[in-house]
Amino acid sequence: MGNKPDVKLGEWITVGSGSGKDAVVCHINANPELGDIEVVYLDDRDRAINEDVIWKEDHWEFKHSGPCGGYADKYSRLSDYVSKLRRGRYS
Repeated sequence: MGNKPDVKLGEWITVGSGSGKDAVVCHINANPELGDIEVVYLDDRDRAINEDVIWKEDHWEFKHSGPCGGYADKYSRLSDYVSKLRRGRYS
């Protein structure tokens, strides 16, 4: 079991074991019941989604299985993170 890594706002992470999904950290939760962090990522239809993520054993994973996020483009507080996400991890 690995220790939960420290992350910063705007940092890229991978959610899921194996190849996973690239995501940008957009909120660090003070209340662990909400999840450890909130991220934005692109779904299979190229929509920006915001969702809570937890650290489990040795990787980040979505707090809920199945779709549970919101459309990040609808939230002005997420606009900088969505812009970074759409530019790409290696830009």
